[in-house]
Amino acid sequence: MSWRQPDLFCGDKQPHRTLRPERIHRQPPRSAPASFAWESMGAWVRLMHRLFALEAPSSDHYRRTRDTARELTVARIRICRHDDDLARVEQMLVEARSGWLYGLDRAFTRAERGELLVEVRNRRRLLELGRAFPKPKGARFDLARLAQQALDRLTQSHPDAGLVDRLWAERLRRTQLSCNDIGTTDG
Repeated sequence: MSWRQPDLFCGDKQPHRTLRPERIHRQPPRSAPASFAWESMGAWVRLMHRLFALEAPSSDHYRRTRDTARELTVARIRICRHDDDLARVEQMLVEARSGWLYGLDRAFTRAERGELLVEVRNRRRLLELGRAFPKPKGARFDLARLAQQALDRLTQSHPDAGLVDRLWAERLRRTQLSCNDIGTTDG
């Protein structure tokens, strides 16, 4: 049919203007699904198992699973006090690539999973030792082992007033010990 021939349906008039097909079938925009809220590590494990059990091939499901999984952070691991929940999280992180349609291997990179796994194992070790917080980093600062010259220098120049008070107490203790030693040898 040439462009000069009249349209069979519309006659001599132009055909009705219609929208292009991609605009006709476009879905209205929806809000993204929110991640599930959880309070304890055990609740996170249960939610993740529930989400993994669905295995629905849906971008909303994938987004919700990823967002819920990424709620697990190093800070949240550090405040957990239950070793059994941490053991379950450790098992999930170790078995991240165990065949779920959409698992923790999709939500976290390998480096992020490794960082979380190290933190979970460190936290479990602390709980096993009976500690709530790790020891502060650095060498132990034993004032009794400090040389007299270093003790004098730190007493005069250290910016921490609390430490300076402890240094003065150590200096006083040493002078009393030296006086006691002199008194016992003369006596």
